[in-house]
Amino acid sequence: MPHKGTSPRTPDLFEYTITVPTPLSQRSTPPPRQAGVASLSDAQLVQNLGQLMDELRHRLEAGRGSRPELEAAAKQASLSLKRLIPGSARRDRPPRSSKTSSVLQEGQRKAVRAALLAGVAPNQVAKHFGLSLATVRKVLDESA
Repeated sequence: MPHKGTSPRTPDLFEYTITVPTPLSQRSTPPPRQAGVASLSDAQLVQNLGQLMDELRHRLEAGRGSRPELEAAAKQASLSLKRLIPGSARRDRPPRSSKTSSVLQEGQRKAVRAALLAGVAPNQVAKHFGLSLATVRKVLDESA
């Protein structure tokens, strides 16, 4: 969509924006793995992980006051470990059909209606909100 003049405006949800790639020197890269950790055997890795978890638990329990960096690290470690367990991702997520079968909340219904009135195709609205095309058409019929 062409911009009108040079005045700032809020971008549309469905508007295509051009992003400028960052130079290679500015991109964030994960820290390189230390040779010591990579060379550990599985048993040694498990032992070190256990010691790390024990120390983290000890510091969180013994610490007085807020320890946001330790709490964030514990939460991140928990999420990472959950992802490593085979099949756990499928058990944690609700079934995909539950979102579309539930009744739309009023805010979501208004957003769908606004997108449709703005001229966005129903199939694009359905993809964006994760709804079925029939649900989007039902919202369209209700607004008419």
